Amino acid sequence: MSRMKSGFAMLLVAAIFAVVPQAHAAAVVKVMLSGSSALWQSAALAAYNNGSCVSGGTAPCFHYTSGSNFSLTDTRPTNKGGSAVSDPGATWIVWDSAPNPNVWAYIKVDSVVGDRCYFAQPHCNVNVASFPAPGNQITAKLWGDNSSDSTPPVSVQTLFTAGAKVNAAASDIRPEDGMFAQCRANSALGGGPDGLAGLGYGVNASGVCPTFGADLAHLLGNPIKSGYPGSSSIANNVAFNISGTDPFTNQAIPSFQTVSVGGEPIIFITNRQGALAGVSNASDSQLQAAFSGTTCTGNVFAGGTSGNIDVYLREPTSGTMNTTEYTVFRYPDFSGKSQETGVNAANPLANAACGSGGARFHSIGTGEEVKFVQNSNTNFGVDGIAYTFFSYGNVSAIANNPNYGYLTLNGVDGIFHKYGSGIDPGQPATPGVLPNASTLPGSCGNDFPCSEDKIWSGHLSYPNLRNGSYRAWTILRVVSNGAGLANIRLLVDAAEKYNATSVPDFVPAVKVSGTPADPGLELLRSHYTRVGVAPKNIGSAGDKGGDVGGCILTSTGVVKTTDTTTKLAQTFPGSSCVSVP
Repeated sequence: MSRMKSGFAMLLVAAIFAVVPQAHAAAVVKVMLSGSSALWQSAALAAYNNGSCVSGGTAPCFHYTSGSNFSLTDTRPTNKGGSAVSDPGATWIVWDSAPNPNVWAYIKVDSVVGDRCYFAQPHCNVNVASFPAPGNQITAKLWGDNSSDSTPPVSVQTLFTAGAKVNAAASDIRPEDGMFAQCRANSALGGGPDGLAGLGYGVNASGVCPTFGADLAHLLGNPIKSGYPGSSSIANNVAFNISGTDPFTNQAIPSFQTVSVGGEPIIFITNRQGALAGVSNASDSQLQAAFSGTTCTGNVFAGGTSGNIDVYLREPTSGTMNTTEYTVFRYPDFSGKSQETGVNAANPLANAACGSGGARFHSIGTGEEVKFVQNSNTNFGVDGIAYTFFSYGNVSAIANNPNYGYLTLNGVDGIFHKYGSGIDPGQPATPGVLPNASTLPGSCGNDFPCSEDKIWSGHLSYPNLRNGSYRAWTILRVVSNGAGLANIRLLVDAAEKYNATSVPDFVPAVKVSGTPADPGLELLRSHYTRVGVAPKNIGSAGDKGGDVGGCILTSTGVVKTTDTTTKLAQTFPGSSCVSVP
């Protein structure tokens, strides 16, 4: 009996020791991303990797998603006697089976917010007061095993109820361009050749970034408000720096690296029930007339009628806005016309009259921009026009519906080979209708996952972005350093593969092996500085400088295409686009 009791005691002690480490387990952050919606879903699928975990994880992995219950909080204003600033965003979390669970997570906010929260010293934190029930924000089939969300273990929940620090940013524009956008918004109206170096949402000199020593009034501009009826959404207007020291805390900002993920096109979306029903194409000059508030009638576009239209702009700290601003509207050399012309820091910009015709509005976030178009006739009785980065998720609310569509830009289709041609198997039968899962070919079962070789003829996605003839695009990228950077590279590699095989939302930046294989994006935009300095190519001067609206280049120079569509490329950063022989 004594031996049995002793054996039982030993087993009990062993069991206790086995349990104690779990009780005191602490989750380990591998990746904590904040920023652009474009990579949000692909990165989630890559981290989960059909339950096998991205490289560096211990299988099996588990996943959780939530709507806008989580917050991204910037505590720096408290150093100046202010209050912390928070931005809500949809969030996914993936964790593994290690004793101390490894965690990959991503909160979806605007690109500039993502940049700001990564460069902030201290970094912003992702937090939630109490853990919401699983939200299943990503379709179960896309996870690869038809799995539903799980509730994270206590150690993972504690990470977020305490606040998990951001260690990487996902952005549609380079950090240099993101900081410029922030400084432009958070400064007095005026300056520059078009009087729009500053947009009037702050008190700094026009286009000037505040530095450490500035008071709170100069570091915090006015939040930019939504013009959507009944919306309380805002875009916080908070200073940051990408080198030197933090303007709030004077803490040193470490060096950083950017990792290119893929090319993504901007498309213009419209209603097709009134004055825009007959419109299929828009030129830069026509779009400038509408979005600058000069003419808000359908006949500003070929095929439109004289009826009023409404025009929906993104907030000026958005990566989407800045990509469109410098590839279609203002251009880096100011030879075009800014969409912020005549806005004059109206806050909110809502039902602001145009020179003739309808009105202009600011939206906050991609979802609201698409919702403006979706409900334009219901809310205002007229057709509307807006812009967004194309992804199947971004346009799902108005896809496969003849009441809505997208336009070619200067005669070039940003999604398929040719507008309404039926060349591509995944192209809707009605010209200009936006694609979704139900328009995919039968070889995909009219549903995702569906690989790019089944959607596009010739097997490669977004053909006119790849050949340089479609001009309005940018390179999605992530920004990090140190251990976070190593983990980010593993996640990006996996995300590019999932993008090619499951939901092709962008052109992978680098070659993807396997089935289907993808050669990757063979273009880049030249880097340049903002004031009178010649562009700096990545190959000759390192990965420095902004590139939004930069010259479209291959490794040998300006792109030349053999496509039969109009061949457009920027010949110099800041110039309008011209034909290339």
